Amino acid sequence: MKKRIFIGSSSEEKATAEQVQRLLKKDFDVVIWDDNLWDRSVFKLNNNFLHDLMKAPLKFDFGILIGTPDDRVVVRKKTYLQARDNILFELGLFIGRLGLQRTCFLVHKDVKKMSDLDGIFFSRFSDDNLEEKVEEIKDFFLQTDPDDFNFFPSNTLAFGYFENFVKAICSKIINDGNLEIEGTNFTTCSFDIIIPNKIDDDINLQFEIIKKKIGVKEAVIKCSGRDRKFHVNIEKLDSGEIKIHDFPTTLTGINYAIKELLPEEFKKNGKEYQNILSRELDKFAHTLQNLIDRNSLSEFVKIIRQ
Repeated sequence: MKKRIFIGSSSEEKATAEQVQRLLKKDFDVVIWDDNLWDRSVFKLNNNFLHDLMKAPLKFDFGILIGTPDDRVVVRKKTYLQARDNILFELGLFIGRLGLQRTCFLVHKDVKKMSDLDGIFFSRFSDDNLEEKVEEIKDFFLQTDPDDFNFFPSNTLAFGYFENFVKAICSKIINDGNLEIEGTNFTTCSFDIIIPNKIDDDINLQFEIIKKKIGVKEAVIKCSGRDRKFHVNIEKLDSGEIKIHDFPTTLTGINYAIKELLPEEFKKNGKEYQNILSRELDKFAHTLQNLIDRNSLSEFVKIIRQ
């Protein structure tokens, strides 16, 4: 699936935004600010403009804001050309939500550069080199690590869950060479993490239903270096192997974050909410898989989506 890019510009520079869209659409799913197709549009009919804008970064992987010389301003008795205020606002919003590595300010050469914007991907273009500059942006975005930390809840939850639970249990099993369950030592053990494709209103009940279908029972594992014990769900296989099944209820944090950020969508539980939730669940699973791979645990730990 292609990564999604949002392009924002002033209405006067819509043609520039459309040109950038054409140059990127082979590699990305690109949506410009005035797209009026209902399932793609950022700003919906009869909706509050700011409300829709606040949701936009949750729907995209990258943002490109185009700064063009639309406004004339006087600073300390000197006259400058500056991008529209709404473009600067959207730039700050996307940086705050997506991070510096996923936001680009594509700026016309005649626009005054603001000192506060040092450190972000700042690309100056002219009428002659726009295609070249967009190619640079494309390469930059394609090289961005999909698991770079950002400010979405899914990343934080995945890191915390892995470090505080998954890695601790795996370290115990690897260091001891076995896993003791109810007085029996098991030398062969695997670990399945169940991540649902959607989150029900009561995630604990949702996982209890899955547990009953699998037929697991609760066991206790004492991990070295920790005062408390882990309560895990295990399945004894016919092969003599023990399989741990875990259901990360920490995923409720995604729902809480969306509820605080987008209370209306959370209450409606409509398509907009489901799309954002689906992206966050995918991001959680992707980040978690990357952490598993980085720690050479992929043969031992599997992520199951259902």
